[in-house]
Amino acid sequence: MSSTTEMVLPSSVVPTTWNPDTAALMEFAGLTWMEGNGDNRARQFAPSGIMAAFIQACQRTGLDPTAKQIYAAQMGGKWTVLVGVDGMRLVAQRTGQYDGQDPIEWQATEDGPWSTVPPKAPHAARIRIYRKGISRPLEQTVTMAEFGGKGGNWTTRPGHMLGIRAETHGFRRLFPMELSGLYTAEDIDAGTYDSSEVFVVEPSEDWGALIKEAETKEAIKEIADRAKELNEFTDAVRTQALTRYGMLNTETQPAETDAPTDEPAPHEEATPEAEPVPETATPTDVDYEAQAAAEAEAGR
Repeated sequence: MSSTTEMVLPSSVVPTTWNPDTAALMEFAGLTWMEGNGDNRARQFAPSGIMAAFIQACQRTGLDPTAKQIYAAQMGGKWTVLVGVDGMRLVAQRTGQYDGQDPIEWQATEDGPWSTVPPKAPHAARIRIYRKGISRPLEQTVTMAEFGGKGGNWTTRPGHMLGIRAETHGFRRLFPMELSGLYTAEDIDAGTYDSSEVFVVEPSEDWGALIKEAETKEAIKEIADRAKELNEFTDAVRTQALTRYGMLNTETQPAETDAPTDEPAPHEEATPEAEPVPETATPTDVDYEAQAAAEAEAGR
């Protein structure tokens, strides 16, 4: 692992403990990002579970996030730790067991010859990778039909992309201890990965259920604060909290008094008819947030 990574890689998944260098590294690695514009810009954080998985993956592989050898991303609604083919080559080399590889070969048709020159429309790609102590190379073949993707480089450089798929699959098979569970963006994009090995981080608690069961506005605030501390205060949790807050706010409003009758009481003169009271508009999320902020400020 590089000295830069050792200096800034966090030992904690709590963002408030990070120094500026660490925060910058984690943002570069895809684990934090800025949302909003102008004065409303705010840093958002990945769930603490994915941050822990990312730190462990960096320590296990020795890859450097500052060189984009390893990074995190949300793809298909799931968080995963990704590496590039250069990162896989480096991990294999550092084991001391990597013994080189033959040039990648491509096949234009199913029965066609193999060539080291990629065709415009490849049918398959293969590679042979060597490991010390094993007499035969590991040969990995992938076909475009099974392992190909769509769009981007898959349209403009399909041979190059398919060759990368063959190489990364081969490295994972030959060095499973070091590379198990680590995939490239191409793997995720094409959907040809073992989803059981991807770092899918579930919420630490069922925030929706906790919010639904909350009986007071103070309880909702405590739940929201706990979710924020764990970096799990998502848009969905926020919406649930605001909705429940609004329901409780409505329930605590004083009940309406009985409407006056049209006939005056005995021995009383009829009073002039009162002006109709305009209906109150239904509170919006902005109203709820403003009231919650005011109550929180008053309680400090």
